[in-house]
Amino acid sequence: MTKLGRRLRNPVLGAALRGLAQGFRVLTWRGAQRVGAALGWMGWYVASRDRRRILRHLQIAFPDASLEECRRLGHRSLRHHGISLAECLYLLTHDCAAVARHVEVEGWESVETARSAGRPLLILTGHCGNWELLAAAINCRGLEMRVAARELEAPEYQRLLLAFRSRFGTETIPRGSRGAARHLLKTLREGGALGMLIDQDTRVEGVWIPFFGHPAYTPLAAAQLAQRHRTAVIPAFIERLPDGSHLARFQPPLDLPDDPTEATGIMQGYIEAQVRRVPEQWVWMHRRWRRRPPDEST
Repeated sequence: MTKLGRRLRNPVLGAALRGLAQGFRVLTWRGAQRVGAALGWMGWYVASRDRRRILRHLQIAFPDASLEECRRLGHRSLRHHGISLAECLYLLTHDCAAVARHVEVEGWESVETARSAGRPLLILTGHCGNWELLAAAINCRGLEMRVAARELEAPEYQRLLLAFRSRFGTETIPRGSRGAARHLLKTLREGGALGMLIDQDTRVEGVWIPFFGHPAYTPLAAAQLAQRHRTAVIPAFIERLPDGSHLARFQPPLDLPDDPTEATGIMQGYIEAQVRRVPEQWVWMHRRWRRRPPDEST
């Protein structure tokens, strides 16, 4: 899509999101999920670029799957993302009590043990399940976690996303912004908590790590920060269950090697394991393998 097309599209979609957010005030949780499922279902037929990318990426990740199996999985994936959007819009007018009703938590003692030892925390996750809901569930338990995230191109999307995060106490550190690195370091030096997602190809310092057997450019900052500040790196993932509720799992802190590339590989391995666990709940439209290693022939 051209820059002009994006400029024309974003205000229209922004207005639609504002209208949806107002309409969700009168819905129940299950009602909101049904609306989201319908949006995701329609998206499969309307968003042709995303559909093509999803199919291409699923065929890379699952070479033994048939085209029809990839289509079914891709369709379920867009349905999942439609539901996640709906859940976030619903929660814009609710509080932590609503989050607690819909998210069961396992393994929180890993967080409590690290906190009682006075260690800063790095919550390692990926774009799995409803990751924004995971951040809300974490901070509703009083962790005061900050997240490092890039700013979205569409201002209206960004405004709604920041409104959702701030409602549940999640401060956003804009990745790549002036002072972002200083803010990240300050958080850990003060014994705070950071949430970081390292499963996307972004324009930051990174290394080539296999993801589903193919080299993928992976951010290095999480491993570097963890090593410099005696940080407890706790993998945490959320997934939607068949009954519409969510399960958030927190694993014990990782025992990472000193080499940051090796450490990044271990961390990405946890993310890949979660994606394989519920593949329909990952962002297959993301161009995870868009760049190739310099020494790889094209």
